[in-house]
Amino acid sequence: MALDFVLISDFVGIQRKSFEVADSTLLDPTSTNPLVLGEWLELTSAYKMDRGTANGATVPSWVMFAEKGRFETQAAGKVPILWLNDFEADTKVMDSTGLAVGDLLMVNDVTYGSLTRRGLKEQGGGAFIVGRVTRLPASNNGYLRFITCKQ
Repeated sequence: MALDFVLISDFVGIQRKSFEVADSTLLDPTSTNPLVLGEWLELTSAYKMDRGTANGATVPSWVMFAEKGRFETQAAGKVPILWLNDFEADTKVMDSTGLAVGDLLMVNDVTYGSLTRRGLKEQGGGAFIVGRVTRLPASNNGYLRFITCKQ
């Protein structure tokens, strides 16, 4: 089974943190559009993670690091987020249209698995920068490789 998101960096230096999800139905794998590994979430004012609505996101976003349908995430209503420190990863939750190596990335609605998800796309004006392209899908088995970076 191919994963939606694969860390390239050593996991040891990355700090994870579990957050409650604002809409717990997103954790149910049988729901209409459940969260998937590698989807990007925004922190709400209630200190919970949720899918954002602005395209591109104008606030910081973090990547969810749990496979769709994990029982512990459903039971706790929480998901692990890659919270602190930069990392390099491969993702399929993206729109690679117009991308080149070195381009800046933002979080946006993207179509993945015929559903709308929050993934990576070329950075547009005013959107919060979350990373930079290091390898294109055409030369990386369909994955977009990126490194996170501060705005």
